[in-house]
Amino acid sequence: MHSLLEIVKANIKYRQQTLELAKSNLNKTYRGSDLGFVWAFAKPTMYIFVFYFAITIGFKSSKDIPGLICPYFVWLTIGMIAFFYMRDMVLGGASCFRRYKPIVSKASYPIITIPTSVALSFLFVHVIMMGIGIIISLIFGCYPSIYWLQIPFYSILMVVFSIFWSIATGIFSVIYRDFYNLLQVLNQALFWLSAILFDVNSISSHTAKTVLMFNPITFIVEGYRNAFCRHIWFFQEPEKLGCYMIMMVLMIISSIVMYKKFIKHIPDIL
Repeated sequence: MHSLLEIVKANIKYRQQTLELAKSNLNKTYRGSDLGFVWAFAKPTMYIFVFYFAITIGFKSSKDIPGLICPYFVWLTIGMIAFFYMRDMVLGGASCFRRYKPIVSKASYPIITIPTSVALSFLFVHVIMMGIGIIISLIFGCYPSIYWLQIPFYSILMVVFSIFWSIATGIFSVIYRDFYNLLQVLNQALFWLSAILFDVNSISSHTAKTVLMFNPITFIVEGYRNAFCRHIWFFQEPEKLGCYMIMMVLMIISSIVMYKKFIKHIPDIL
């Protein structure tokens, strides 16, 4: 508990530095490009339209999703926007300390705030993508409702999980470099193992469905879709929230263990 309080206090105390580093991360990523920040959401938008064409026009697959109150394209778009954030955090979080080696080497810099800055930099892009998602929803006749108020709730859960993921895996990938290489190999598989293109509720295998529900990405994707496309409150599916919170607690414990054992040694290892 003491280590958790240290992490929280450091992020609150150095919040200004954290925000500045988040902005720096965005500028660094798209520096030298004529379109600059536009590329942050151009690529995800292209992904969405390619999958829409391939699935709804090319494959003409079934779109019979129980409880869906909006077009399939909206369902697909909202889910993919949530997925893009967490997919980027898988590698971005795991490489956060290695990427900012010069900063980590500074004895005076609170390096535990680096994971938060990375999560916030991706959140800036996510907010813009959500704006695009809302516009698409309106175009396709999916109008605002009280259920949309859940989006901040799911977003907070998503960001908090991502921060602790970054602490745990960021430290772990510094110590064991092969871990980051493994994540690179598995990152694409996340797309197919997170119920992005199919409805997790329609899976007949109870075992497969349970495994998917313990995937934090699946929960966030389903949560966004429930708010936009199904009009279901988060408390109406307590078992799914329970699975996510179990994974959240495990991730927090993992990050605390890694923080206590290795955080002081990260500059020397790098």
